[in-house]
This record gives sequence, structure tokens and C-alpha cells, in this order.
Amino acid sequence: MRETLRLSAPIPIFGVKSLKDQVIGGKYFIEKGQNVALLLARSHLDPAVYGDTANDFVPERMLDENFERLNKEFPNCWKPFGNGMRACIGRPFAWQEALLVMAMLLQNFNFVLDDPNYTLQIKQTLTIKPKDFFMRAILRDGLNATTLEQRLAGRSGPPSIANGAARSAVASKSKVKGKPMSIFYGSNTGTCESLAQRLASDALAHGFSATVVDSLDTANQKIPTDQPVVIITASYEGQPPDNAALFISWLQSLKGKEMENVSYSVFGCGKFIQIAEVGRESG
Repeated sequence: MRETLRLSAPIPIFGVKSLKDQVIGGKYFIEKGQNVALLLARSHLDPAVYGDTANDFVPERMLDENFERLNKEFPNCWKPFGNGMRACIGRPFAWQEALLVMAMLLQNFNFVLDDPNYTLQIKQTLTIKPKDFFMRAILRDGLNATTLEQRLAGRSGPPSIANGAARSAVASKSKVKGKPMSIFYGSNTGTCESLAQRLASDALAHGFSATVVDSLDTANQKIPTDQPVVIITASYEGQPPDNAALFISWLQSLKGKEMENVSYSVFGCGKFIQIAEVGRESG
């Protein structure tokens, strides 16, 4: 990803303003207040930084140790997200999302060119991108659409036991014995709910039986104290998911030791809402 952004930064140019009269590169005089346009398409291909292979796609040059060395020796040699205070505010999110999406795609699909004779054409709007470039995704390792859907949803069993209520019923009727546990999730997009369902599926292999898999709001004012509790949730700009708002509001209103006997563990997915330090956290 680092090497791809070096060769083809989505933002090809950004501007800066000189804070003082100065000479750049030993020969270019820049007056104070003068605007300067910085072309990443040229600076990212500087042979003084990247050598004779500056125009080539060489991912290993961006391994952590060498990447850190390059940025130390040439502090402005890699700027695909912009510069300083006005650099892309979404960089951490975009980077994490790209890593996750790439991993999921490569785990489940093989990719081939839709048109083997395609010739690269650049399309520029706010960012630059290939024009009319398409790839064909082929399911890997004998997967079909149904098994792929189950895998992406974190389910190992049939789709009929996907929801929390059904899982609770299955767990309660199961002949396999396990220590009871409750799993609660806060989820707007379904990710944390899927993680909760996957944990419920895997619980028996670790000696537990998930008797409850449901949203955090169902635990409002009645969180279990007689069994371990697992909470899986995310936050949205510091606010709880829609199906966790009542629980968080109740939690923040507690005055005494109402949670003292609750044995719980919390998994924060992404930027996690800070839950008040109440009760006893168990590993």
C-alpha cells in the first residue's frame, strides 16, 4: 500500500506558503507569503531518494525498517495524504479500512483482469484513478455464495441460527455442557454483532455456553451477575451505537457499587467508547 501510494498518490498535488524569504535547493529564491505547488507525481519519483528503481513498483522498499530510514533521511519524501495541519484528517481510518478490505478480498477471491488487453488511462476528479478499469473476482478454495456470506458474518453454523434469540435457544437446549456466559454487543453496521455471534459459536470449544447473545440495550438495568459477561462494541465519534445508548446512559448514571459483582470483559472494535470504570474486569 505504501508503494502504491508512492507511485500513484490519490492527491497528486498540494500547496504550501513560504513563511519567510528563503532559498530552496541552493538556487531557488522564494519570497515570504509566496504560494508553492508541490507535485507528488515528481517528488515521489525522486531518484535521489528511491534510486534507479524510483519508477518501478518495488513493495519491499517500503518495509518498516527501510521506510523509517527513508523518512528520517528525507523527511518529505512520502506525502500521499498531504502535509502538516491540513493533511488528510481521515488517514488513520482510511488506512485501517484499506488493510481490512484488502485482507478480506484476498482471503476469499482470486482476481483477474476483466479485459486482458486493457491500456491504462487516468481519470482525474478530486483524486486520480484508472478510467474504465475492471477486475473479475473469482471465489477461492471451493467457496460458494452461501459459505462466503456465513464466513463474512462470522457464522460457522447454518444461517438459521444467525440471530441472537435463535442462538440463545440453541445454546439452552444443547446437550453439550459448558459454563454459562452472556454476550452483548453494540453495533450499527453489523460488525460487532457478527463478532458476538462468532464468539458464541466458538464458546463451547473453550468450555463456555452462550446463553444470551443480544444487544447491550437488553442488559439495561439487568446485567447478569451470576456468569461471565462479554461486551463487544464500537463507538461513533465518541457516541454509543444505537442499540447501546440506553445501556451506556444507565451505566453512566450509576452512583454506588451496583456493578461490583459483575465479571466482565470488553472488546472495543475500532474507536471504542470509554465505558465508566465500574465493576470487576476479568480476563
